[in-house]
Amino acid sequence: MPHISRSFISERLLPAVPIEKLIGSFIKLKKSGSNYVCCCPFHHEKTPSFTVTPSKNMFYCFGCKEHGDALAFLMKYRNIEFPDAVKELAEFANIPIEYDEGSSGGYEDRYAPMYELLDRCASAFTRELFSPEGREGLDYFVKKRALTRDTILKCRLGYAPPGWHFLEEKVCRSQDEVRMLEQLGMIVDHGGGRRFSMFRGRVMIPIFDRKGRVISFGGRTLGDDQPKYMNTKETPVYRKRNELFGLYEALKASNNRPKRLVVVEGYMDVISVRQAGIEGAVASLGTATTPDQFKQMFRYTKKVICCYDGDAAGRAAAWHALSTVTPVLTDDVEVRFAFLPDEQKVDPDSLVRTKGPGAFLKFLDEAQSYPDFLIAHCKASHNLSDPGDRARFLSEVSSLIRAIPLKALSEVCMQQLSQDQGISAARVEEMVGAAAGPDEGQASPRRDEQGDPLLTTPMRKFIAFCLQHPMAVARASDSFKLSEFIRLCTLLKIPGSEQARALVEDISRVNGAKGGGPAVITTAVLLARQEDPRVRGYYDRLANADLGMGDDSSMEMQLRCLSRLLPEVLEKPFYDRAQRLAASEESLNKIGLYESSVISRELGRRARRQG
Repeated sequence: MPHISRSFISERLLPAVPIEKLIGSFIKLKKSGSNYVCCCPFHHEKTPSFTVTPSKNMFYCFGCKEHGDALAFLMKYRNIEFPDAVKELAEFANIPIEYDEGSSGGYEDRYAPMYELLDRCASAFTRELFSPEGREGLDYFVKKRALTRDTILKCRLGYAPPGWHFLEEKVCRSQDEVRMLEQLGMIVDHGGGRRFSMFRGRVMIPIFDRKGRVISFGGRTLGDDQPKYMNTKETPVYRKRNELFGLYEALKASNNRPKRLVVVEGYMDVISVRQAGIEGAVASLGTATTPDQFKQMFRYTKKVICCYDGDAAGRAAAWHALSTVTPVLTDDVEVRFAFLPDEQKVDPDSLVRTKGPGAFLKFLDEAQSYPDFLIAHCKASHNLSDPGDRARFLSEVSSLIRAIPLKALSEVCMQQLSQDQGISAARVEEMVGAAAGPDEGQASPRRDEQGDPLLTTPMRKFIAFCLQHPMAVARASDSFKLSEFIRLCTLLKIPGSEQARALVEDISRVNGAKGGGPAVITTAVLLARQEDPRVRGYYDRLANADLGMGDDSSMEMQLRCLSRLLPEVLEKPFYDRAQRLAASEESLNKIGLYESSVISRELGRRARRQG
């Protein structure tokens, strides 16, 4: 299988595409100094906070913190995976993709045969649904669920007949495909050559990934067989904790920008609500909604409504969702909770069929906020007329509020508690401050109080400068004697010296390969050259750290900043090392004498500059 060349991406593809032109082909950009700005395409906002920086060939949103290079933008905006983004960007630049030596040309998804085989399964199930043998399944969808033929076809619903070998006979073209369907959980091998179809006598609901490919199936029995619903096992193309039923359709209907997503409990709820004209319904796949699923939803929308039955089980599920979503909340997203009437035993499916979409929308519009639901849920398990029980309630809810990692949200919760219980805001704040977290002996740190620990040392600032302004580093390499600077850093054993050396050498290497041509060494290029994902992640954060240079990105300003930064990196290590040498016998050996002389010369040079 061919592998796209990493050097092609970093040395040819990314430098060939001005990021402002690529993003400008999708979004209208406005010039702002040396950068471009617009309202972020990845979250809803009224004031532009999305910045495109040509000198870095990177984008950054100060609102939702999305950032990256041209490939990252395409993956996010077009909802595609890395190989597809490379292909699209190469087409934009009108250059052919290069592959590693020994690889054949053309990208080939290693899972393509699995996707193709699952797609054929879906087609076979749909054909069977509309055949005489599938009449029972069709009646279930049409008569019991009131689905139209158009909905059935769009959702690619189907029917798995009772036969034991339907897929082997109707789908598989070779024994390799039989084995692949075993791997995909569609055929069960009981050994001794005994195989049978996993789904028999069930209506079939295909599950799509975000690209619209069939990755799994859910099957519902038409009789009394247990379980009522069955899902395929996890496979190389299906991880149920990461997928959401209906997300592909919700994104497709909104150009990847749904105003809100509504989490419901069942597949048929999603399908019925969508048929009623309400877009944005999704469901988890046989499990409670996971942190990864919440994070995935918040990639596309800033508002998620969790819709559950109004009975005890539904409210317990909602509380689990609140507990799950709390650690992944950010200040720019919102989660709300809607409960259907318990006494009527309705679900979204039956509600839109019996009372119309307006009735369901009404429940969504009246959904409880996070603070309202948190307090109401805690109140429901306590007798507040009893002083002792009220004290336990206040202790419990104070602990929960203290554990909220967002300061703004916890403040609102405290205000709500103050109003609800008639306690002064100061007293509530005191109780929350004294409370222990529900899972720890102390509260979780608030995100806005943690600060960014990245730029706590001058060396980290230097590495961040190299990443953000590689052209300035290339220009100053000789005049600032950066090789000598790196040698001194290594001699002084300054943490990060090896990373600094590698970056400076990388910048020189790229500059030399391009003949010193302008605008070829960018932040995006340097990041793309990092093969270690841990180093890449660390550099990615440094590349977006604030160096305090303001909006002035001129070369003169960058060189002034670098000239101040270099002595700052060396100053404390110089003095510390000099003191250690003076206080030890190490200064008496040859290495120590040499090192002492180097340090003395440098300290003298610095003293003359300062004088």
